[in-house]
Amino acid sequence: MDTGVRNTLFGIAAFISVILGLLVASIMMPRPMTAEEAQELGFYRFDAPRVISDFDMTDQAGNPVNLEDLKGQWSILFFGFTTCPDICPTTLSVLADAVADIENPPQVVMVSVDPDRDTPEKLGQYVPAFNPAFRGFVGSFDETVNFAQQVNVAFGKVPGAGPGTYLVDHTASLVLIDLEGRYAGFIKSPHNAQNIQKITASL
Repeated sequence: MDTGVRNTLFGIAAFISVILGLLVASIMMPRPMTAEEAQELGFYRFDAPRVISDFDMTDQAGNPVNLEDLKGQWSILFFGFTTCPDICPTTLSVLADAVADIENPPQVVMVSVDPDRDTPEKLGQYVPAFNPAFRGFVGSFDETVNFAQQVNVAFGKVPGAGPGTYLVDHTASLVLIDLEGRYAGFIKSPHNAQNIQKITASL
């Protein structure tokens, strides 16, 4: 075969290989989610993540925790309480289903909005029951209010069915914290495991 023809064929083959490689890469690599697609899943991501001031709380093992514990990985925070009758166990169950199929799942933390009743011991019995890797944080009332306000979470006591009893009404959104410990966005309720997986894959 003529050398010129051979070189031309090699060049064409190399060009085709490059095109095929780019095509495969474009298929394998996830396309960034548009704002419209994210909102269809209930996900609202801020253009600029918001800085959170430090906090002092305790986890379910009795260890002190602060903002450093939310750095180095994505975290999903849910503000709830252990005696919550419906929203909290439902949300934690959905989160457990979501992270079960994620290779490198985000850290999941339930921050207690009932510090008067939720001790670290109670959190230790409650939160890991949904997933052993899930964590629970509890702090003073003032510390909890300060933290919650920074991530647009509201909560407050409401009278219960019996005398002297109460429940805690609270925002049901999931709070997303980025690798640098900043408030990056939120996922509105109702929550869906498949949607959370799609959102997590886009981070």
